[in-house]
Amino acid sequence: MATTTFNGPVRSEKGFQVATKNTSTGAFTTRYSSVKPDLTGLTATVRATATSITYVKNVITVSNYTGATTQAVTLPAATQGDIVVHAQSKDTTGGLTVLSFTCAGDDVYKTGSIVESTAAALMTMDTSAASETVLTFTPANATTNRLTIGCYLYFVCFETGTWTFAYDLARDPLAVTGTFAWS
Repeated sequence: MATTTFNGPVRSEKGFQVATKNTSTGAFTTRYSSVKPDLTGLTATVRATATSITYVKNVITVSNYTGATTQAVTLPAATQGDIVVHAQSKDTTGGLTVLSFTCAGDDVYKTGSIVESTAAALMTMDTSAASETVLTFTPANATTNRLTIGCYLYFVCFETGTWTFAYDLARDPLAVTGTFAWS
């Protein structure tokens, strides 16, 4: 294929994908070229920790979850073009209770989504399987959690019914605790 040059914005309603061809089998694998959304035009809302919260589409939810109280977040219905952002406003040093993000209705997370986790003070990865609907973070009762003040979790819908996921977690070399897991 030839190289194409555009003058002006390039728009897509369903994201941009990169296709990779397996040289042995000829099979193609596709992935989105970027899932972290542009936050221009979104509103920000501060939400205090609560046992059960439903997030709103196209809003940055600033959360003070600390690990002291379980927080179960339900995402809105995944409609193409929607964005949901969790912005962590406090350190998660207050306990060992979970923060979970559950898809609404029959929605799912995109199969093959990856999230950083930890085990034995080392970074690991967890990959979502088909039909998984929950992402759970379990903190350590310590100042070394991967999810801490200033971290972001991004949920983006390119295809109605499916959430894609991206994140910005702590980059401190001592941030080696707290686990994320798909289910």
